[in-house]
Amino acid sequence: MRKIENFTSINNLSLDSIKEAALKRATAKTYFAIVLLLLSLFAAFAITGKANKSVAIWSASSDLVAGDLITKSNIKKVKVFLPENSTRYLSANSRILDQIATRRIVSGELIPSSAISTNFAGESIRSVPLKIARNDLPNDLSVGQSVDIYSLPQPDLNSQKNQKTELISQAVIVESIDIKSRDIGGDIGIVLKIPEPDVISLLSSINSSRIVVVRNAI
Repeated sequence: MRKIENFTSINNLSLDSIKEAALKRATAKTYFAIVLLLLSLFAAFAITGKANKSVAIWSASSDLVAGDLITKSNIKKVKVFLPENSTRYLSANSRILDQIATRRIVSGELIPSSAISTNFAGESIRSVPLKIARNDLPNDLSVGQSVDIYSLPQPDLNSQKNQKTELISQAVIVESIDIKSRDIGGDIGIVLKIPEPDVISLLSSINSSRIVVVRNAI
């Protein structure tokens, strides 16, 4: 009988030990799950806190060049997180309409406070309409892209001079393209933002040279 009782006691102790060990493991897992939940909540609060610190800044919605007037059509408000350099850029509360770009600002770039001014003493920009042969500009050229303009001399049997290809203007912006003329064929109407000093040279070359528009960035 004593052997049976001892055996039963041992079994009970073993079961109690197993239950106690299982309970400890379950408790440890519970604590671990709680810790993970707290960490997740902390991370969520941290991300939310950073999002709340984002500020509304003016950004260019299209490419701007020096001399361009700031209008509703070429700027937009964006929210960004700027922990240190926010003072370098223009808050969306700042009134920048009718100011002038003093350097090139690409589409999507935040507008620095140093890049616009109420007065601009640099060279002015002119919108110059041109008709370009279909094969003398990229077929997929679009508004806002930057291009270079080259003048290719036409063969002149009466001239003894060997004219050279010239770069007339560099990194100018496409203001508009006549989509209908591009679809129909033949010459394509295009308006380019040309620095004023280059306008005379370009217009003088139209009758005697072949004007080629080359995209300078993809």
